[in-house]
Amino acid sequence: MLSTWKEKLKNRKVVLFLLLFLISSLSFGLGYLLAQQNNPAPIIIEKIN
Repeated sequence: MLSTWKEKLKNRKVVLFLLLFLISSLSFGLGYLLAQQNNPAPIIIEKIN
């Protein structure tokens, strides 16, 4: 099993995809947590007749 991972890690496209996925997931998660802490008020949508 370890040898298959080593072969996959040799492929630069797989490594690049994993790095981009991890970075984007972390940035989304941090942005979500910070927005949740800084703005606890709910969004109110008013209807205009």
